[in-house]
Amino acid sequence: MTSRRSRSKKSVEEVAEETGEPMYAIDFVALEKTGRSTAFMVRGRLCWQCEQLLDELDEPVGDIRDHMKRIADDCSHKADYLLSGTPLTEAVFRLLLAGNNRPMTIREMQDQLSAAWANVIYMKDLSEELLTRLLESENDYMIGRVA
Repeated sequence: MTSRRSRSKKSVEEVAEETGEPMYAIDFVALEKTGRSTAFMVRGRLCWQCEQLLDELDEPVGDIRDHMKRIADDCSHKADYLLSGTPLTEAVFRLLLAGNNRPMTIREMQDQLSAAWANVIYMKDLSEELLTRLLESENDYMIGRVA
């Protein structure tokens, strides 16, 4: 598996070509076109401590880039960021936010979700078929294949 460091230096197209696997990311433009606030959706995935801090600053919605950085640097490292009861598409959305929406393969998602949920007695179905079906079909998070 390609390391995160070497992976970040390569373009999405290079990685997809090397692995032969499709890559997925959140289409924020399409999400915004649905009439929903992307900044509000991302802010809703902040941990309660970061949410409280923004509330104290009286920042109603804030900037999506700031929220994603906060999630990547802080919130995603907390135990309750990716709970085992999280619906699968929501979990993938949170994974992508934690990685600043760096496109991911199904295999990377499986690995990260398996690691996050390693202590669960009954593991969710993380099969390639299920994840592909979820991400290839229309979803509320506008997660889709990266061209």
